[in-house]
Amino acid sequence: MGTLSGKTALVTGSSRGIGKAIAERFGKLGADVVVNFSARKEPALTTVEAIEKSGVRAIAIQADLAMVDDIAKTRPNATDLTSSGRIRPKAKPSM
Repeated sequence: MGTLSGKTALVTGSSRGIGKAIAERFGKLGADVVVNFSARKEPALTTVEAIEKSGVRAIAIQADLAMVDDIAKTRPNATDLTSSGRIRPKAKPSM
């Protein structure tokens, strides 16, 4: 398990460039990843596929985070990654 196992990362602008590299790194560290894009869906889906090869879950969400209404789009769709319906770390095992 990676150091971010049980966590979910939302990475803005993660369909290309530095954002893509960061999103893929989070996946390699064990985090489930929400890939945010504003216009180009295909590169975002390619990023999702690359992240899923790390054995974690990923989803692409189109939203312009400079627009308040679009911010709300990220939460309902991102909950598809969690079984509890909320984006939050999984409970730590009790000792």
